[in-house]
Amino acid sequence: MCIKLKLAAFLLLASIVAKAQVASHYEVALWSQFKSAAVSYTFDDNCSNQLPVALPLFDKLNFKVTFFTVTNWGPNWTGLANASANGHEIASHTVTHTALNTLTITNQDTELNQSQLTINSHITNSKCVTIAYPNCIEGDLSTIQKYYIAGRSCNNSIVSSSPSDFYSLGSIITGDLGAVKTAQDFNDKVSSAKISKGWCVFLTHGIDNDGGYSPTSSSEISSHLTFMDVNNADYWVAPFGNVVKYIRERNTSTVRETVITNDSLQIDVHNTLDNTTYNEPLTIRRLLPTGWQNAAVYLNNTLINSTISHITGSDYVTFDVVPDQGKIFMSSRSSVVTGIENSIENSPIRIHPNPFSQEITLDVDGDFTFTIVTLEGKVLEDGSGSGIKTIGKNLRPGMYILWIRRGSNFFSTKLIKK
Repeated sequence: MCIKLKLAAFLLLASIVAKAQVASHYEVALWSQFKSAAVSYTFDDNCSNQLPVALPLFDKLNFKVTFFTVTNWGPNWTGLANASANGHEIASHTVTHTALNTLTITNQDTELNQSQLTINSHITNSKCVTIAYPNCIEGDLSTIQKYYIAGRSCNNSIVSSSPSDFYSLGSIITGDLGAVKTAQDFNDKVSSAKISKGWCVFLTHGIDNDGGYSPTSSSEISSHLTFMDVNNADYWVAPFGNVVKYIRERNTSTVRETVITNDSLQIDVHNTLDNTTYNEPLTIRRLLPTGWQNAAVYLNNTLINSTISHITGSDYVTFDVVPDQGKIFMSSRSSVVTGIENSIENSPIRIHPNPFSQEITLDVDGDFTFTIVTLEGKVLEDGSGSGIKTIGKNLRPGMYILWIRRGSNFFSTKLIKK
């Protein structure tokens, strides 16, 4: 039965990955910012030195972590809320830390549901969406899936960049009773993840002498984090849930492009995941279009951060974007766009007739350029004009998108040829 379940999970993953389609000239990063590996630091059991001793070591370097919280073991909710406001993840370690496989399905449901509800009542700026299993023992899968997008276990192994099962994600125990005790042990594990381009998840309980299970030395953590800071270009350090979201978005998102003019593009990044949960930015890069010296990237009407990099003889523009958050536009830096897309209604642009059977007339106040593309983004006709111009004579019957640029503004509308 276990083999059948694993096979089913693998086939499901294969079908999901197959849905991801990325336009030519584009690449979605395996890990954020095209780093070589992902690393997550997770803390269990609300141990007393986690917030006052360990957390400042990570905050100093702006590394974000995950606290898997047992809700009726007296959590420091104020401290956890402050950590969440600073970008750390607060996730579930159940209500009572009882091994799930010893409970009835009804009692498992209570542990999973009530833990999540309690966390969400105290941590209001983000949702609790992941769980760490008490004693690393998984419970009933269908019950877990009702509340969480992923579950953490422990197996002392590096996680694959595309796991076949998000509900049995492994981790590496640190401290006196774990496989990782010293800074060098930490360094060796992340170096192994870099080689395999995988995901290293550390599981820590006690810190120094706080009485927690398998205590880990804060000085060893501090020394290791110095290594991580020096090698920051290689490792994406992120909370457990953020990495889960990134993987699923990366493996299911489509990237499509529509050419607007010779110095502007529209990019669509889309998936069918729940956008209220899956909100992790993906890192995307595009080969800099021919003739462009630079580029600016916009989300709707807002300029977003982007960088130009030179890789193996070619220039690329790289940017981060959350799928399904709006329309993305790229423009040559020499022609920065101030008004990205506008409705043709109540504009200085008039088109008639639409639908049309022969050709369509553009009536624009002033100079303009235009492009007609298919719904898939293929350019069929483009040109420029001033005042009145007829277009579309050679189009076949069908539906198209018309883009018009007037000054620093873009306008778009659908065309229908009968």
